[in-house]
Amino acid sequence: MSSQPAAAPEGSFVLLWAGEEPDMHAALLEQLDAAGIPYMVKSLGDDEVALTADPLPIDWKPRFGFEVAVRSMDLAAAREILEPLLDREPLDAELPEPDGAVSALEALPVKHDEIPSILLWSGDDRRFLKFLTDALRENEIPVRTEKSGAQTTIFVPPSCDMRASEILREVREGAPPA
Repeated sequence: MSSQPAAAPEGSFVLLWAGEEPDMHAALLEQLDAAGIPYMVKSLGDDEVALTADPLPIDWKPRFGFEVAVRSMDLAAAREILEPLLDREPLDAELPEPDGAVSALEALPVKHDEIPSILLWSGDDRRFLKFLTDALRENEIPVRTEKSGAQTTIFVPPSCDMRASEILREVREGAPPA
């Protein structure tokens, strides 16, 4: 009777890489294809398994992204492909700011002695309300809220109306400044 673990059959698949970077995933698959190494890909986050409440699980793995597995007999060659990819800098994922649009809005003076009197938004979505008021305050835009039943209305100072409207648009659309 042997105490050593049984070796995986040469045709079985073993995990090569798991991560959340689409550019890394694409580069890895491209190079595996070029080398003629068969692989299997699994997209993470699409499964029906409920996430655990523990934000730092002991067996860490990405909650979304990709897993790439190769046959055990190809693992050494696949790792030679993977190593240089892991050493490179990730691509810059930030959206570039359009020329002039943001700076023109930021150049508007904020008068802190003005009374917030311009209606910006009204609704009953508490999460949206919190997110929007936090975004306005982060941009140093004074806000005044009035509550009537379930409806909450946000007012901003007249000098901040354009900038606040742009922030509202960004929050609604999830888009950078136009």
